[in-house]
Amino acid sequence: MRVERAPSRAEPGAVWTLTPSDPLWPELWRAIDAPPLGVRGAGDPAALSAPAIAVVGTRRPSARGRAVAHRLARDLAAAGWTVVSGMALGIDAAAHEGALAGGGRTVAVMATGVDRTYPARHVDLRRRIEARGCVVTEAEDGVAPLPFVFPRRNRLISGLARGVVVVEAPLRSGALQTAYHGLNQGREVFAVPGPVDDDACRGCHHLLRQGAALVESARDVFAALGRQRDADAGPADPSPLPLAGSSARWIWDRLDLTGLRLSELRRSWAGSEAVWLEGLLALEMAGLIVRLPAGRVARRIWVP
Repeated sequence: MRVERAPSRAEPGAVWTLTPSDPLWPELWRAIDAPPLGVRGAGDPAALSAPAIAVVGTRRPSARGRAVAHRLARDLAAAGWTVVSGMALGIDAAAHEGALAGGGRTVAVMATGVDRTYPARHVDLRRRIEARGCVVTEAEDGVAPLPFVFPRRNRLISGLARGVVVVEAPLRSGALQTAYHGLNQGREVFAVPGPVDDDACRGCHHLLRQGAALVESARDVFAALGRQRDADAGPADPSPLPLAGSSARWIWDRLDLTGLRLSELRRSWAGSEAVWLEGLLALEMAGLIVRLPAGRVARRIWVP
């Protein structure tokens, strides 16, 4: 392997090599099983260490699935998260495109050598990813997209992220493999539900039955992960309580640690729907509440 040390900042068109001894090596990779011995990449290697969410799914999505992945990635990127995916057709491409549309960063973990682009139609997408993040691979130069390479690649996608969001995935799919890697690595796993008679959604429903967090929008990801952005920070510091008299404070004052149904709280609220939703979103964005099964919500346990 030819070695070019990683640049301290993005250099358009430059190819670099990172090893675990480099200061830019992502800390999250140090704790995964079978970490890579080295990677090759292009773009800005600092993107590998930014707080990230993986968004993955089928290569043959519905129009709905593609739109959901794009919107989720756009909103995650706009909120400051780096979106990680595999640059494959379908959901992966929609996730990268969404992150770029949100003005944020995105990382593509490839299953080929850095000197190849797969699929070939993603040459322009790769160029735009490198301009706002990076592409990276543990494969040697010249390695083709062979079937056995993809499962190993998937552990690196989940390994870079704080959580893995699956959007449309059959029961036997690389996206589910990525989710399982995430579970083994201690990552939060999310799944987007879909039509019950759609084989492309059965993998997501399987994950939900196994306890994955249900995702309808980026707000659900924010609620599960809170506002913690530093992997070494430990429990996030409590956010200030909502202002007295606000809808957020009205909701907060009625919650406990065991959870209440949102529908019951909503019936007691005398104000408008818009103000109610504004208060609920403020609590979620501040990381003060957590959603529970059966439409319930509770205070986060670390909040005094």
